[in-house]
Amino acid sequence: MKKIILFTLIASGLAGCNRSPEFYFGRGNYLFSAGKEPEALENFNRALLLKKNFPQALTSRGLLFERQGDRQKAGLDYNKAIELDSSYLPAYNNLGAMLMDGGNYREAANLFTQALAVKPDYSYALLNRGLSLYKMGDCAGATADLSRALELNPKFQMAYYHRALCELKARDFTSAMADLDSLLALNPAAALARFERGKALYNIADYAGSAEEFAKAAELKPEDASYVYWQALALLKGASPAAAFGPASKAAQLKPDSAQVHGLLGDIYAAAQDKRGAAAEYQLAARLSAKYAPAYRAKLAALQKPAPQPRRKRR
Repeated sequence: MKKIILFTLIASGLAGCNRSPEFYFGRGNYLFSAGKEPEALENFNRALLLKKNFPQALTSRGLLFERQGDRQKAGLDYNKAIELDSSYLPAYNNLGAMLMDGGNYREAANLFTQALAVKPDYSYALLNRGLSLYKMGDCAGATADLSRALELNPKFQMAYYHRALCELKARDFTSAMADLDSLLALNPAAALARFERGKALYNIADYAGSAEEFAKAAELKPEDASYVYWQALALLKGASPAAAFGPASKAAQLKPDSAQVHGLLGDIYAAAQDKRGAAAEYQLAARLSAKYAPAYRAKLAALQKPAPQPRRKRR
């Protein structure tokens, strides 16, 4: 979620010598950005003592409270800023983003709608309302908001990512990959974009391309077992069980208690005609997951069936 830290008036505030409310506000923002939160809070308090009708200072202090984990005080300051000036958009945005952090997506979306009534092209409200709608399962509404947000600010990485997720749900893989490519052009280290791109390629049966994307994601986040798991799955689907064994083993090292990973290892051993290895992995997977144990036991039983004997021709 995008939040706004206010730096307006910093330069003019620090240059002041009359210790005006604006001076303390500007100094508070400077100290906040430098990580000196107690000193920043003192300056925001002084600004508000001198000027009670100061929504900018309330919003900055609200963000400071939020960073300190005091959402109640943060909410009071954001709401007070909106009461004082219903057209002050950063207060709406930061309050809405805080609600999103708490999982209150419907309330957040309503707040962003209020902000957009004030300024219909407020890109941060469009972005955050789009993200809220996505979390609420409304991909149509989310896509509309995220698309408009990107028209206004084509550097919103989260807009590309979540719009791509909606496109993947709709099985529009071409559009999804275009959005993920746009995100990766902005941020080549976006491992999640690589991962979703890999899944898109997997869904169109480009197993070699998907395995390559999963490998790139794993390079970016080598501690994430899901990336090497999917790499192994794509390689197995592409009829390369020998190549799949390495990433699957890595996934098992990263997540040794995953029935899914050990089940995949069983499939890899089975594809390589190693029945003993496959049986050991299926047995372990069945022990790790009571829910899916019947499926793994069925695979184990299939392994143990004798190979069909060729029929003898009658003379």
